[in-house]
Amino acid sequence: MSTIALRPSFVGAVRGEALKLSRQLSLWLTLAGGVVLLAVIVLAISGASNLKESLVANPTAWAYNMLEVFGTVFQIGSGIFLLIFGARLIAMEYSSGTIRILYARGTGRLRLLLAKLFTLALVGIVLFAGYVLVVGAILALMILSLSGDFEGISQISNEFWSDLGRWAAVQGISMGMAILLAAAASALGRSLAFAIAASLAFYPADNFLTILEILAIRATGHDQPWTAISQYQLGPNLNVVLNLIEPAHRSRPAFAAPLAAVDATHALAVIGAFAVAFVAIALFRTLRPDVLE
Repeated sequence: MSTIALRPSFVGAVRGEALKLSRQLSLWLTLAGGVVLLAVIVLAISGASNLKESLVANPTAWAYNMLEVFGTVFQIGSGIFLLIFGARLIAMEYSSGTIRILYARGTGRLRLLLAKLFTLALVGIVLFAGYVLVVGAILALMILSLSGDFEGISQISNEFWSDLGRWAAVQGISMGMAILLAAAASALGRSLAFAIAASLAFYPADNFLTILEILAIRATGHDQPWTAISQYQLGPNLNVVLNLIEPAHRSRPAFAAPLAAVDATHALAVIGAFAVAFVAIALFRTLRPDVLE
């Protein structure tokens, strides 16, 4: 009588990866730390002397200022969170040696990678939804306490709500790139320490490179090739893409921008090229690994 080898389902693999994440104490401590940091930021904003005056004078400008502050907090916080725990979730199997056990039990290489990426994407969605709900409630209460009603919300322009949707789309792109970067670093180094270090170092190094390019321009007296290089860096293009897709309001990039002007098509193309490169590295190292059954 023949037997059929059973392979873990994709849903089961995702459930297993989610369970691994949920049982990491460091994850919950990091989230708790994020909540404390958010509370400190809210207290600092609430103590501003002209907060009520600016809300009454121009609700739309007030809303853009709040979006810039809380939006930057989320972009930085979610990026660090996904880079750390994305690298940890993907690379921990190699460092602990459990990757051999998973492969031996019939878990396909590609299925395992996709399950990890899908789990991280779900975490990102939940993180974003939770942040928007919490901050939205905080700002609504802030408006109520400052003006006594919610009339200020109705006075916010339609352009702001459209830009809020664009901001959400850019956050999705940013979180997706963080996950793919963590996957590429994990597959490339096959070490938990390397994956976390490389993931966290990439964006600071990428942004710092623009400072070195400015110094090179001053030292050589020539814009090229330094300006051209900056136009094809991932970090600077991610920093300015929201500014480029907004039709009226122009958000200020929190970090380095390309040293020469780029348009939205160029920025999105550069981001897309890096995404393809990260995916290619992760897939190549997963399908042709050092680990053999």
